[in-house]
Amino acid sequence: MWLNSRVKTKLNSIRRRILVAVSAVYLLSATVSAIWIYAEISHEVDELFDAEMVQQAKTLLALLPRDGAVVSRDITISRINAHSYEDKLSYRIETIDGKRIMQTEGSLNPSVIPFKEGFSVKTVDNELWHSFGLSLPARDYRILLLQQDEFRSEIRGDLTTDMVVPILTLLPLMLWLGWWTINQNFASFRRLAEALRRKRSDDYRPFVESNDTEEVSLVKGALNHYLTRIEQTFLREKQFSADAAHELRTPLASLKAQLQNQWQKASTQQQKEELESLLASTDRLVSLVESLLLLSKTELPPQHWKQVNAAAILRQVISDYYQWADSRRLVMDVNLPDTVLWRSEERYLTMLFSNLVDNAIKYAAPQSSIDIQCHGSSFTIRNRIEKSHHVDAKRLTERFYRGGQLREEGAGLGLSIVSNLAKQLGLKLTLALEDDWFVAKVEADQALLEKPVISRKP
Repeated sequence: MWLNSRVKTKLNSIRRRILVAVSAVYLLSATVSAIWIYAEISHEVDELFDAEMVQQAKTLLALLPRDGAVVSRDITISRINAHSYEDKLSYRIETIDGKRIMQTEGSLNPSVIPFKEGFSVKTVDNELWHSFGLSLPARDYRILLLQQDEFRSEIRGDLTTDMVVPILTLLPLMLWLGWWTINQNFASFRRLAEALRRKRSDDYRPFVESNDTEEVSLVKGALNHYLTRIEQTFLREKQFSADAAHELRTPLASLKAQLQNQWQKASTQQQKEELESLLASTDRLVSLVESLLLLSKTELPPQHWKQVNAAAILRQVISDYYQWADSRRLVMDVNLPDTVLWRSEERYLTMLFSNLVDNAIKYAAPQSSIDIQCHGSSFTIRNRIEKSHHVDAKRLTERFYRGGQLREEGAGLGLSIVSNLAKQLGLKLTLALEDDWFVAKVEADQALLEKPVISRKP
């Protein structure tokens, strides 16, 4: 079962399937060729030795007396043991009436294989014998030559093996060359797969078709068509979100103004409390619309790249949020260098740091500290969280996910905005939970460090 599953897994590869199919065809062709070769060799070997038997019979007849005198002696030619095939070949010379004149030692008895004119084949003791009989009535002689088929069969096998073995010996080389050729032709698919893996989620540029095989061109064409459709769908949805958020701003502002006017005109405390609740809901709705509008804007790539001081931008953001943090009795432990130069977009980077600091203050445990540090080309913002606050770190960048702290105002879009901004700026964003600390780390790779200078005042 395990072996069957492993084989199926291996054969999921098109390259392996092609190699197995080619190998099977090669082995089948080799088998058919071996059978064909053996049949042809058998025929040619039989033809060759039959012709040799004819020549031997004619030679022996030529050596017999020509004057009509019949040799009366019964001569047996003894073995000389000069060759292992000696017993596989024999002959017998008789008179026309069957009287034996001469034979080789070990020759088969006439009762076993009687004389027969021409070629014949007979099985004796599970052994196949070929015979050729030639008679000369004018001189009262006849000759019978015998050959054991084992002699011929060995030659057939040797010749067939000598021809088939090189074919099978080349099989490993053929498999290696086949695998190399297949890999070379599939290299363009690997390059395409690598390009797909490296492609950013917001990159809808088509793949360039150049010197591609027909199959790769078909795949690239289909991918480009698919990317175009996805981009159009994404742009329509993004435009809809932006338009909807933009259109809602005016009626919401008008609604808020009307509620404020009604609150001022309210004559009883109950009416004021009800209007205050409506105003709070309206403020949350306005904040949500603003966040959606900001989110749609951050999905667009930045236009004004330049060298900026990331440390100075973060210090300014901390200064802007300091009063709010102090009102919540939070301690800001800041340790930043004077200068950290990045190639970035100042407005986007400001929004990114603002959302991270806002998130840290909003969800920090009461009367705790917020730790903001810089290490090399990365910034880390850490804040303590309540132990009862259960957060799934993998879902932090999901839209509208807020974990268990629903008592805090917000729509759950802050970290989604941060994630979008980090992608647009080419920054690496890491969000993690370490014991009772929430850690957000923003790091720039070497490509964004223009003259990476990190300095501190003495």
